[in-house]
Amino acid sequence: MKQTNKKKPHRFILLDDDLPALAAAVRVIRKISPRTEVITFSAAKEAIEFMDTDDFIRKDTDTVLLTDLHMLETDGFVLMDRMEDTFKMMRDRLHVFVLAAAACPGEIKRVLSYTYVVGLLGKPFSRDKIGQIIDCIQYPL
Repeated sequence: MKQTNKKKPHRFILLDDDLPALAAAVRVIRKISPRTEVITFSAAKEAIEFMDTDDFIRKDTDTVLLTDLHMLETDGFVLMDRMEDTFKMMRDRLHVFVLAAAACPGEIKRVLSYTYVVGLLGKPFSRDKIGQIIDCIQYPL
């Protein structure tokens, strides 16, 4: 009998400057997986500081990072450019998804050009989208 590797994420990191959208995403994740660690940031600078720590880099935990693409202070592209080396190094346990309410074809192409980005999802975040994320990381393309 063939066994499949069904890894479930142990941690979600959410980055969105839209506080109601951030709270809604946390609620969706908590409904599906109440014991999953959820870490939230409303500013990319704070998220980068957290992800630059040795504790984050060395922690052997599957992590899903959901980042908004369009933020006022620092957008998702700045985050992905700044963290590219770290994200590549953690590729086996870090699953990066980008969320956008609207993205032009050039932005979509640029997001998907990052080799460590698993997918680009439309906003708002929903139960169906969390299902898509889990499917993607359990059965990578």
